[in-house]
Amino acid sequence: MLITSPGKVLFFGGYSVLLRSHLAYVLAVVDEQGKGVSADVERCPSPRILSPQFNLDVNPLKDDSLVSKVYQVAYTYLSHHGFNEHACIKLENSKIFGKAEEKSGLGSSAAATVSVVKALFLANDLDVHAHVETVHKLAQWAYAWFSGKVGSGFDIATASFARSIVYTRYDPSSLHVNDLNNVVDDVSKPWPWLSVSERPLPRAYSLLFFNVLGAHTNTISAVKTWKRWRTHNKDVFEVLMEEQDKWERLAVQALFAQQDERVRHYTHKARAVHRQMQQHIRSVVKEFEDIEPPQLTRFIEAVEALDGVVAGRCPGAGGYDSVAFIVRSDFNDVDKVMSIARSMGLALQHHTLKVI
Repeated sequence: MLITSPGKVLFFGGYSVLLRSHLAYVLAVVDEQGKGVSADVERCPSPRILSPQFNLDVNPLKDDSLVSKVYQVAYTYLSHHGFNEHACIKLENSKIFGKAEEKSGLGSSAAATVSVVKALFLANDLDVHAHVETVHKLAQWAYAWFSGKVGSGFDIATASFARSIVYTRYDPSSLHVNDLNNVVDDVSKPWPWLSVSERPLPRAYSLLFFNVLGAHTNTISAVKTWKRWRTHNKDVFEVLMEEQDKWERLAVQALFAQQDERVRHYTHKARAVHRQMQQHIRSVVKEFEDIEPPQLTRFIEAVEALDGVVAGRCPGAGGYDSVAFIVRSDFNDVDKVMSIARSMGLALQHHTLKVI
C-alpha cells in the first residue's frame, strides 16, 4: 500500500494565520508524478520505519525521531480503539523538497508526519479519507508533542486533507501535549476555531515556485521574534494584523472570482503590511530577518511586469527561503524569470509543482 502527502505553499495569510479566525489560503503541491512525501506501508508484527534517503532504519517504539514520535501517538490512539496492527513504513521524499542544505520550505516534516499517521491507519484497514479529521488532529498533536510547541498547523492541515485549503487555525489550548496519555481525549473532542475547507486553485491559474539558493530563513526563529515583538507592541500589532487579514481575505476572494488586477492589488496591500511590520520588529530586534527582503521586492515587481503573471510574494514566514507567483495557466516564460533573477544577482532553482 502506498500513500503520499503533499507539500504546501502558504500564499495568503503568513503570520496572521496564527491569530484566531484569521484566514489563510494554502496551496497543496506535489511533483509532476503526483508525489510529495510517500509512505510504502505493509502490516508487520514488529514496527519499523526506514528511509534510505536519510539513513533511517528504526523501531519507532524505541526511538525519539519525529517520525517515531508520530508513530507512537497514532498507535496509542488507534490501540485505544481496538486497532492494534503494527506497520513497516518506508518513507521517500520527492525532489521538490530539496536537500538538507537547500531545503525548499515546502513542508517535508509536516508531510512526513501525516504520511506516518496515514500509513498506520492503512495497516489497520482504516480509510484515511473517511477518517481525515482524526488523521489531521493526530498529526497536529504528534507534531506539537515532538516539537514542544503548538504551531499554526496550516502545513499539517494541507498534508492531511491533501488538497489546497482555506484554513483558520484551532485554539492552541485544545492540545495538552505535555503527556502522551492526553492524546485520546484531545483528539476525540471538538477543537474550537478550527476551520478547513478544500478550495482548489481555479484552473485559470498555476503556481510558479523558486527556491532561493545560498540563503535560508529560520522559520521557527522568525516566528519566535514576531511573538516577542507582539507582546511588547500590542496596539501596533493588533492594527497591523487586522489590516493584513482584511487584504488577504480580499485577495483570496478576488482569486476565486478570477479578477487578476484585484488579486495583485490586494496582495500588494498585504505585502505592504508585512514590510511595515518588519520595520517595527527590527526597531526592537535588530537581527530579525526581513519578511520580504528588498532584493526580492524588486524581483517580484520586475516579474509581475511580465504578461501572464498575476501576483508574487515571499510565501509563509518569508525571507530568503523561496519566492512564488500565481500566474495564468498558459504562462510559459520561466527562462525570462530566471534571466531577471540573474540580472539582480539572485540564484534561483525552479521547482515544477502540481497544485492539487
